[in-house]
Amino acid sequence: MGPTPETCGELLRPLRALMGLKQVALQRGLQLSDQVPYAAAGLLTELVHRGECRVSDLAHHRIVDASVVSRQVNQLEQAGLITRRPDPADRRVSLLRTTEVGDQVVADLEQKKAEWIGEALGDWEDTQVRELARLLGDAMSDIRRHTIEDGDHADSGMREGTR
Repeated sequence: MGPTPETCGELLRPLRALMGLKQVALQRGLQLSDQVPYAAAGLLTELVHRGECRVSDLAHHRIVDASVVSRQVNQLEQAGLITRRPDPADRRVSLLRTTEVGDQVVADLEQKKAEWIGEALGDWEDTQVRELARLLGDAMSDIRRHTIEDGDHADSGMREGTR
């Protein structure tokens, strides 16, 4: 049956607040560095965690247009934080990967963020934080899957309807 719209509405308020913390983190100096453009920082972090992949894969996972990712990739490449090489399976496409400098920049940021969150949740037990992480991870996986599957079904329906 699933949750009611009212219950899901209750979830939206803390999710909005959580998203707003990104700005607070930046204001408190939890940014990557002067060499990483703000808009590209999330992409760099994702590339560290995903490993080598195509621009189209990053765009699909972030649920944005490939042109948005391409601009950010160019910024990161110019900063020396990522490299690209031809995909052996399709030489028209590039595979992206982080450089050692890019890996270190993200590791430093992740450490700063973990310390910041640790201070903020100082009265919580590790088990509570782990449970919250599990629940948020599960929710985001389901929301992402639903969003991507719905988009894929809508796209295929549109393509089939235009034949």
